[in-house]
Amino acid sequence: MDKVSNRIKYCCFGLIFLGLVIRLLLFKYHSTDYGGFLIHWIDHIKTYGFAGFKDDFYNYAPTYIYMLAIVAKTDIYPLYGIKILSVIFDFVAAYFLAQIVFHITKKESFKWIAFALVSVLPTVILDGSFMAQCDSIYVSVILASVYFLLKRNNLASVILLGLAFALKAQTAIVLPFFFVYMLRGGIKWYYFLLVPVVFVIMIIPAWLAGRPFLDLLLVYKMQSEYYEGIVGFFPNIYVWIQQLINYDKNIGMIFTMLLTLAGGFILCRKKYIFSLESWIQLLFISAIVCPFFLPGMRERYMFLGDVVAVAYILMFPKKMYLPIGIIFISFFSYIRCFYYFAPFADYPQSVFSFFEFIPWRLMALVYFTIIVLTVIDFIKTLRSNKPEDEFVIGDKAKAK
Repeated sequence: MDKVSNRIKYCCFGLIFLGLVIRLLLFKYHSTDYGGFLIHWIDHIKTYGFAGFKDDFYNYAPTYIYMLAIVAKTDIYPLYGIKILSVIFDFVAAYFLAQIVFHITKKESFKWIAFALVSVLPTVILDGSFMAQCDSIYVSVILASVYFLLKRNNLASVILLGLAFALKAQTAIVLPFFFVYMLRGGIKWYYFLLVPVVFVIMIIPAWLAGRPFLDLLLVYKMQSEYYEGIVGFFPNIYVWIQQLINYDKNIGMIFTMLLTLAGGFILCRKKYIFSLESWIQLLFISAIVCPFFLPGMRERYMFLGDVVAVAYILMFPKKMYLPIGIIFISFFSYIRCFYYFAPFADYPQSVFSFFEFIPWRLMALVYFTIIVLTVIDFIKTLRSNKPEDEFVIGDKAKAK
């Protein structure tokens, strides 16, 4: 375990402070999501209180709406209250990513650097403090789930996974990682029954308020129908083939499931040795491959990949161009989205025009190339790992 020099600490504190300053400068701006949805949800809660949860005024799972209810009960200006909530979880996400990095590397300096880098990632800053979005919340819970999984606390991990799913359906992006972990004997299948149990527990307050139980169970289905587009400001495979599949989302979802199954049954072979670092590689792959093949992805849905990219940079510095490329692609998606929606918001469009010369299809090609190179590097790592490098899980860990 290394000691952290004062120089590293000061640099990290400087980055964290810089991130806070940038966030504060962005707080005043209204996004279209705030003006079109969030402020109306807050107003509804303020008007009707808990009884208002019986109405279908929101198209999110109610877990996040409960958090907005807390914001609504304060005297804080709603725009600031919503953004403060997200910013708090920016740092929760940074904390758990830093804990994961420290658990694997045992380097105190890496823990500090990981926390600082996550706090100043462009997409992390823009998501909460500019867009007033909540992606840092469910990603924080996913990272907490992964942390406890790597600590071999399966119960806590799955409960947190259920909580993440109760916050956002995009938690499904991490399921291939858990699927491989299960196939390799790290966790029993029946633990995952807790995921729907946690989801049901989290919708009970809204049901008690009077909203139909079936509506709450199917909230993600209704949400997917609300956003009908197969391409949503994200340069994935559908930038190329959307016309060929007639905008049918089911094709992409089925393909992603089949890809997960195939990958899982390949990676469960005993000839592949998984070290702790290998699991982070797989987490990163899960977080970037799913958004590439799933339809209807928005600019924000590689948020988990952006955060895990920091761990990848620290653990595999010779391959840092791969995670840096992912961060750039995600940032590109945000900027293109802001440019498009600027006429409907209160920020100048010209500020976000600097990526307009880059074609979507070219960026999708770069994205696909990064995925291929990352997977190749992952397989090489698995083959080069020695038996003594293996992170022992499941029954083997108990025996050990």
